[in-house]
Amino acid sequence: MDLPRIDADQLDQWCSHHLGSRIVTERFRGGRLSVVIGAVLADGREVVIKVRKPAARLEGCFAVQSLLHASGYPAPEPILAPTPLGKWTVSVEALVEGGDELPSSGRAPWPFVSALAALVRTARPLAAGVDLQPKPSWNRWDHDEPGVWATAEDVERPFHSVAGPDWLERTGRAARERIASWQAPKVIGHGDWFRENFRWRGETLHVAYDWDSAIVETEAVIVGIAAAYVAPSVEESDAFLSAYQEVTDRRFERDELEASWATNLWLRGWKSKRQVVTGEPIRSLSEDEAIRLSVLAGL
Repeated sequence: MDLPRIDADQLDQWCSHHLGSRIVTERFRGGRLSVVIGAVLADGREVVIKVRKPAARLEGCFAVQSLLHASGYPAPEPILAPTPLGKWTVSVEALVEGGDELPSSGRAPWPFVSALAALVRTARPLAAGVDLQPKPSWNRWDHDEPGVWATAEDVERPFHSVAGPDWLERTGRAARERIASWQAPKVIGHGDWFRENFRWRGETLHVAYDWDSAIVETEAVIVGIAAAYVAPSVEESDAFLSAYQEVTDRRFERDELEASWATNLWLRGWKSKRQVVTGEPIRSLSEDEAIRLSVLAGL
């Protein structure tokens, strides 16, 4: 993947023009699918500048982040909507630091499901009108590429061009069909509910990062994605799904619950297929786990 190469002078001029203040210090620079720069501006503001390829969905992601922040959800304050910088697009948000990598209860599901339920509830008004397509590859179970898996943005080789184990392809195909069979109203969620995207103070979410990963999906899919990230074992995922239903005070229908499990299976399968394509050992899903998840998904 061709990551943006932005020199300091070019970025400084862009900030002076669009933010009214130049950069005096770069705090950090990193990122995988985009370049993420933490900077201190001459007027004292501390900001995060995100540089990546233009995409229509980024406007929708900015709208979601703006609504969440304005509603009191702990998303960083958006400062500048996606704006061109040469062939790239750039957005700016306030830098939020501090917090712990895990809640005080560690890996227990309750803080994570509470934060997820609050996100779904708060962002619901935007779900019918915001454009968040296409979803990131690891969420795109409904892609139109050949084969079972959507190709990762940062991998040049198409996923369908590399054969995976029969059990992986078979269960991934069945999972896609099961997810597609569940029809329900769409909500907004976070497609990368990965622990590193969050910081906590006690049991309370201090900040949630990476709103470029906002997606519109059924609640069953949103919860299945989150469980696959936060609760990687079958037992942990089961506890996560149960906790989410308790926090939201409703029980998933059987088909809805099976769609969540199918999403869990597809996402872990996608990560496994990525490992196959990049020549790594499969770590994200074993054949035995695929069998257990298939049963829970009603496959």
